[in-house]
Amino acid sequence: PLLASWSPWVVVAVRILQGLVTSPTMPSLSPLTIKWSPQTERAKFVSISQSGGTIGPVITYPLCGVIMDNLGWDKVFYFTGALALVWCLLWYFLVTDDPSTHPWITSDEIDHIMQGRGGLNFQEKDGSNPDGRAEPSLLLLLWKIVSTPYVWVCVACEFAYCWGLYAILVLGPTYMDEVIVEDGDNKFTKNALLTILPFIATSICCQIFGFFSDVLISRNILSPIKNQKLFVTLTMFPPAVCLLIMAFFSRDPIFTIVLITIGFAFNGAVGSGHIQNVLLLAPNRAGTFMGLSNGFGNISGALTPLVASYILYDSGLDVVVGWRVFFATASVFYLAAWVIFILFAGDRQQPFDTYYVKKQEEESLVS
Repeated sequence: PLLASWSPWVVVAVRILQGLVTSPTMPSLSPLTIKWSPQTERAKFVSISQSGGTIGPVITYPLCGVIMDNLGWDKVFYFTGALALVWCLLWYFLVTDDPSTHPWITSDEIDHIMQGRGGLNFQEKDGSNPDGRAEPSLLLLLWKIVSTPYVWVCVACEFAYCWGLYAILVLGPTYMDEVIVEDGDNKFTKNALLTILPFIATSICCQIFGFFSDVLISRNILSPIKNQKLFVTLTMFPPAVCLLIMAFFSRDPIFTIVLITIGFAFNGAVGSGHIQNVLLLAPNRAGTFMGLSNGFGNISGALTPLVASYILYDSGLDVVVGWRVFFATASVFYLAAWVIFILFAGDRQQPFDTYYVKKQEEESLVS
């Protein structure tokens, strides 16, 4: 709030800085997932750990609405900033890189995790591999990753998923304001309460999907790749259909909210879908892989408001028609990513995940 009183460009600069310092969050979760979860419990682990992204709006939307109605918009930033500091302290004192280094874990828990997480190739303390080879440079490793076609299948899914997520998360309040909520007392509170319903559905359903995904794997009912294709279908197809239907019934507030909520409920399957494929293709370098994939996903976060602004305000379309076109665009991305994953997803660990070089080899490759 203080920076906003100085200049809007200062706010833009700080927002960019926020994006830079928070960017390691999602990539850092993938190595932790690999090290902290047995393979037969991995979908539940991902679903629970990533549900904060949906539980957060469930709590903050109505809370911030109440704060804005009663204390003013600037107090929202002070409150959420304080919560972030509390989270940092909890993370610092409670989280470790590996189960074996956690001070409060039991030996039975360590054995359960270690025996079930699969064979992984961890580095020595000097950064070398056990056989003496070294980790390649970041640029060389990234080249190996982007040269792998299966990587782009996951990137396409992450981009489409994030586009649909940002379409509601970022533009949802505007949509509710222009189409659903009428002017009146406590407008912000009403808007927030209506907007959180999809996130409540996602928060609940992601746990259900994670449980059933692990059951299918642990009982050998489906292979990992077939299991992932099933849950990618649930992640992408129902939300696409719901948004397409909603695009032609956007004047009906009840029906619109129901469709958004149903679509977001199926979005909860993401932790058992293409995110699991990232861990399957690259268990040793899941962080780097997820960083690349999530980076493209966040590009959609930058593009979504720009595309929405053009469609809604610069294209000359009626407001309702503009929203129909915008949500139909999200549906197209969902369906395209679904088809790509079903046809082209990889089903085994990729060569870049076990790629190491000798010192002189890396120097020659970089030069």
